[in-house]
Amino acid sequence: MKSKILPLSRLLFAVWAILLASSLQASVRMSAGINQFAARATYATSTGWALPAGDWTLGIWDNNFQGDGGMLINGPINLCYDKTTGRFHVGGADGAGNAFGSGGKALKDGVAGTLPAGYPGRVTGKFTPRLHIIRRNAGKSEYLVAEAGHAPVLVCSETRTFGATPVRGWALASLNGWAELYDGDLEGLFFATAAVSDQDIALMAAGYKPSSVPSLNGNLSVYFPLETASLASPANPLLLKNQGSDSAVGLKRNGAATLFADGPMLRGATAENNAPDQVTEPTNVVALASFQPFQVIRHLNGSANVQFSGFDYGAGPADIEIRFLDVEHATSTPWQPLAAGSAGGGSAIQATIPVPKGYWKTLEVRRVNSPGGTGNSSRPNRTWSRWAVGEVVVVWGDSIQGQMQNTSRANIVAPNGFTAKYPTTYPNTRPGDANPLSHGMWNLLRGGGMGGGSQGENELANTLSAASQCCVGFTVSWAGATRLAYWNGRLGSDPYNTAKAYCLANGGLNKPNVITWVGNLASANYGDDFYADLNRFKTVMDKDFGAGTWQLILAPMTIVYDGSGGSPGAHHTLRDACRRWVQDNPQAGQFAGVFIDHPTRDGVHPTDDAWNIMAPRWGNAAGYLRDPQKYADPRAGEITSFTRSGTDLIVQVRLYAGTALCLKTPTANISGFSLSGDNFATTIPIAAATLITGTSVRLTPASLPAGALTLRYLYGKPGASGKTPAQQGSDNILYVNAGPANVVAVQPIWGTAANKWSLAEGAPP
Repeated sequence: MKSKILPLSRLLFAVWAILLASSLQASVRMSAGINQFAARATYATSTGWALPAGDWTLGIWDNNFQGDGGMLINGPINLCYDKTTGRFHVGGADGAGNAFGSGGKALKDGVAGTLPAGYPGRVTGKFTPRLHIIRRNAGKSEYLVAEAGHAPVLVCSETRTFGATPVRGWALASLNGWAELYDGDLEGLFFATAAVSDQDIALMAAGYKPSSVPSLNGNLSVYFPLETASLASPANPLLLKNQGSDSAVGLKRNGAATLFADGPMLRGATAENNAPDQVTEPTNVVALASFQPFQVIRHLNGSANVQFSGFDYGAGPADIEIRFLDVEHATSTPWQPLAAGSAGGGSAIQATIPVPKGYWKTLEVRRVNSPGGTGNSSRPNRTWSRWAVGEVVVVWGDSIQGQMQNTSRANIVAPNGFTAKYPTTYPNTRPGDANPLSHGMWNLLRGGGMGGGSQGENELANTLSAASQCCVGFTVSWAGATRLAYWNGRLGSDPYNTAKAYCLANGGLNKPNVITWVGNLASANYGDDFYADLNRFKTVMDKDFGAGTWQLILAPMTIVYDGSGGSPGAHHTLRDACRRWVQDNPQAGQFAGVFIDHPTRDGVHPTDDAWNIMAPRWGNAAGYLRDPQKYADPRAGEITSFTRSGTDLIVQVRLYAGTALCLKTPTANISGFSLSGDNFATTIPIAAATLITGTSVRLTPASLPAGALTLRYLYGKPGASGKTPAQQGSDNILYVNAGPANVVAVQPIWGTAANKWSLAEGAPP
């Protein structure tokens, strides 16, 4: 064990030396979710203090810290953030060189605690004040974390020798420069010569001051509530007075006051803009375990059964009630029972209740109906971790739909504020827990620096949010140019198993409501029986996620060009399989159509012009799943018959959406039609193809032979040479005047292998 620990201990001491030799970078407060300051100030103690040989506690409130290599506190004991693992670690040494923790792999062997590899560095934003506790407790070296007024989580606990440390200065800092610090807001620091109890950790996370909790009574040496110092004085440096008993220790805030901003959230606050003197200490606290920040739990039929667990620190028996607040919309649910006749005194709580879908929820819990009222809560305990019951969308497949697009596409579609995304590692470089809610980097689809979001993904999330009136959680998994057969088990399951692991995290709370898939070039080129592959996919997902709980937005085929491979027939075979599968599985499938105007960089991958079409199409399809009255039927329309009219042919279209056909270029011929008198051994040239009514088209062939005729309407690689839709004659197809212009299109003629996707003269499809 010792040989594993010492190298990391030396590393921590080396880090400390570097920090002393250079200007410390302090964690600064945030505004609008970004670190907007070109330079930052530092916090450093005016004089140091030693850790005793017995019990002690070091506490740091971290309101919004996610720095790459960030050092929350530095001294004989260090609490740092490891950007390689995405976790907080504790390490240090006493005067004799005995190690405290190590924060790394050494803790995996013979160490108690739930997270021996460190605590996940989740993006918390202004909603989740987080209390880190490092304590020496009856011979144990321990690290605990309590988030947002919740019960503490034991990260690790190790029985080992650890004695007194020399007197040393302490600093609050970020290890690296501002470009490496994602965000930060350190809210407070305290040191006590006693081990704080678990109950008192929960009380402090709920709003108690360290000086108010019984286990630290008379032992609080150092206490700096930093929220009182941000803008209180313009002095530089500003010496903050210690509110603990050791008056010799001060904390210097080095840097101009303009480098600070007011902290966005205080522990124990009942409103987001509470000032420190407005935060009162609650009594009879109920501390529930925390959800991950910005978690979206899948709803089924408008609600989800959610388990709440924690501890009741009230005095004597009482009933416990819970309610859910939507702070952004100033609404709340009625109080409802969570537990009847709870014993209090730290007794455990575990109850499951239905929670309705909606927007971000803030939780309040209180004790009521105690004998004589003495055990009632003085005020509800509010837990600020934003979470929601809503729609969970997964984007799977190849790089056309599943790859995280570059940041240039961020903000093409304005976010509605109720979408959340946890991408995989492309192109994000901030790893975290295997849990998708802390793996990679969360964002609210608001822009660059965090991976951004493609326009299509924004449209899916935002439109579904509006249609379903709830938050939308969004995750992306892609596997290059992948065939569905490599996801459904026919040829393999590795990509699916990886994606499924995200969905099954947190006890399966994040299983999908909606899945997207593009029937792609790979499946077409290999001639897969795509109908059978979709059936296999359905069987697997029904087993893993629950039959009738998910739906598939299926884009049958993208438009591809010369150089991309494949034949028009192979592409249409795949489209046909998609359409038939959706018709046969109405509870699972939703036809999204193909996307048009598809310029590419490499014959496959779309440019921004393509996303201008695909994104609204995806968004419309997602909206149609939940609100078919407001959004257009993605099928748009289909050709049902054609008949002769003199030297012309009249083509009739049935509309599923909108009221009339339209064209991208009304003065040009409609593209995509081909005509034959010999089952397409040869074709008859079409001189003109024009609209004549809102539901019919006039075709004028160069010649009109006697005998039966067959018609095809196939867009997307019709066979002509060229690298653009116009060059290939596939850009002026039939659209329907529903939704965004030139987005909802009449579908190609469908059929079976027997009729080769053609429509016989005068006959139904």
